[in-house]
Amino acid sequence: MNPFEFNFKDNSTNELERFTKEVLDKIDGKSGTRRKKMYKRGNMANEPKGSYSITFGYTNMSYLSKTKSRMPSDIDGLYYTKLRAEHPELKAILKQLVDLHSPDKITVDQVQINRNWRAPPHRDAGNVGESSIIGMGNYTGGETIVEYSPEHIQEYDIKNKFVRFDGSRYTHYTYPFSGDRYSLVFYNHKKLG
Repeated sequence: MNPFEFNFKDNSTNELERFTKEVLDKIDGKSGTRRKKMYKRGNMANEPKGSYSITFGYTNMSYLSKTKSRMPSDIDGLYYTKLRAEHPELKAILKQLVDLHSPDKITVDQVQINRNWRAPPHRDAGNVGESSIIGMGNYTGGETIVEYSPEHIQEYDIKNKFVRFDGSRYTHYTYPFSGDRYSLVFYNHKKLG
């Protein structure tokens, strides 16, 4: 398994496109059972081929399958996700991304990486506080919708820009899209405080 090597040269859209090609396109992702069920339940269809929703960071689940265990992390009671265990170098690359492209300070401990994954309406039960999301890729549509109240439903264009909202408090989802779409959601795990 080759490590990822990438350094942002600047905060341009061209660099986001290069990051997409040199890093995101090379992630070998596969959604877990819970994410697949969430997709099917919310979208009334199976995940499209080649799509996934995976976490870089920590989980409280100690196993990958009946025969595969996860690597214990440096935090009691949490384990590294498969992507974090296999590619710890991604943390520094993702930190560069947020340092150059986000107007806000963002912690890079938990990142949900979605490829062509249309999030159904949901709230993030395991998150604490605000999340920051950015979209990348060659796609149209795919806005992030946040329902702050029945009277206040906000549509966000996240392509190549960060948007913050409290995903544990407000229902949110993805509008349909065409093309190749990634979204990266930076959030705080409730066990990380």
